[in-house]
Amino acid sequence: MLNVVSKNRNICGSYFNAENMKFYFSLFLFIVSFARAQVSVTGNFSMKPDSYEVKVIDKSLQNIYYKLKFVRDTKNSGKKLEAVCILQLGEHSSKFSDFNSLRKDSLMEKFSHLDHLGSKELNQTLNLSEKWKNVVVKSFSEGKIIVQDVAKNTYQYEERQPVLNWALETETKNILGYSCNKAIAKYRGRKYTAWYSKDIPIHNGPYVFQGLPGLILEIEDSKSNFHFMAVGIDKKAADIYLRSEKRILVITREQFRKIAQNYHDNPGFFLGKSYDINGNAIIDGGKKRPYNPIEME
Repeated sequence: MLNVVSKNRNICGSYFNAENMKFYFSLFLFIVSFARAQVSVTGNFSMKPDSYEVKVIDKSLQNIYYKLKFVRDTKNSGKKLEAVCILQLGEHSSKFSDFNSLRKDSLMEKFSHLDHLGSKELNQTLNLSEKWKNVVVKSFSEGKIIVQDVAKNTYQYEERQPVLNWALETETKNILGYSCNKAIAKYRGRKYTAWYSKDIPIHNGPYVFQGLPGLILEIEDSKSNFHFMAVGIDKKAADIYLRSEKRILVITREQFRKIAQNYHDNPGFFLGKSYDINGNAIIDGGKKRPYNPIEME
């Protein structure tokens, strides 16, 4: 069974010191660079806030921030989407998600107590779009993962923590000032090269990846479709939680994959069309969308 070693609780004291404070500044600049062009909504209108419920399952002891680059359309592999993701590490669980999903959730919790939302509140959330849609929670004691998406209709499934057969190699490189070793493994249709640091004895990493004798600071598939690179570390405490509204549909992984495929093949069934105030379509739900899932099997 994979778990976080007991000394992880205080590990930040040993590897996150004054010399590493530059990570905070670099991370701040990195996140700011991902800010999208501001979108503004005006007008006198109101709407009811969405329901917001969560199940808190742990408390983060440390957090790893990753820059994620991924290809959505394999016919245009040179164009990559970028996101800032966060791996929250607790004593019993971890959570990997788009950093914007945490920021948006914070606003949704705040707004859920209001009688109505206006343009002011809506404008605060418009520019917090999650480019990486999957939330992955790992339960160390139960040896399982829970996956949620953050689409319009949220789906959830759980399964046993995937076991990766890592081949450890002797090649090394430096990431964030830490000496890292190379490891290779195949996972559900893709071949990955990972770089992990024994100096950070946490057997975890981004997304579902884990099982190496150190924290995974970088991992990329052989076709460069998905690339996770650590850009900062801190020990800010926060709740590790899962959204738990009644609208969340609990299904199997097989059903989840079919729904995801259908969503991209026929988005009109899920979205329909949306229009601006002049009657122009701004979302054409009928157009097939590129589909390049990280898990191909």
